[in-house]
Amino acid sequence: MNNQKQQKTAKYLALVMKRFIGDKRGVAALEFALIAPVLILLYLGTVETTEGVNVNKDLGRAATMVADLVTQQTTVTTAQLGDIMKIGQATVLPYRRDTPQITITSIDISAAGNATVLWSRRVVNGTESRPFNAGSAVTLDANLRIPSTTVVQVKAELAYVPIIPWTITGQTNTAAGASVIGIHMSKNTYGRIRQGSNAVTCTNC
Repeated sequence: MNNQKQQKTAKYLALVMKRFIGDKRGVAALEFALIAPVLILLYLGTVETTEGVNVNKDLGRAATMVADLVTQQTTVTTAQLGDIMKIGQATVLPYRRDTPQITITSIDISAAGNATVLWSRRVVNGTESRPFNAGSAVTLDANLRIPSTTVVQVKAELAYVPIIPWTITGQTNTAAGASVIGIHMSKNTYGRIRQGSNAVTCTNC
């Protein structure tokens, strides 16, 4: 009797297992549950990478645009430079998690090839200032140190704060001075005066 019961139980369990294995109704849901987190991570990573690349490109455009506008002038004022820097800052919109810091420096290269500051202007978090004293030494690449010429250097900096903080582990500072999880982006560009005298003159820098 016991053997018969055991055989019946074994057959019943085998039948139940066979039905369970053959039942495909939950397979799709199980597969989705397994793959969904991977797809979500891939999507978020793609969004983050795309925005980071675009912001970096826009920062480069901002520096180039400011240099282009300044070198088209023969004479500028601090007010005009402030307006030009605001135009450069607007280039990175719609990114709003930080505001670009922009520094404009007019550099004189002497006949001996020494580079010194003629004038400079910077905007950080809406505040304009003179970052470098006139006559202070500047380090330039050899190919930019053409004797008896001037060059305008524009540096644009930005704290890229990710949409999803856990995708980046580094720390950086925003223009407002806040320490955040993000990447410090920086772009340098140079331009030479387009017309008139050898240098762009700033009347009140």
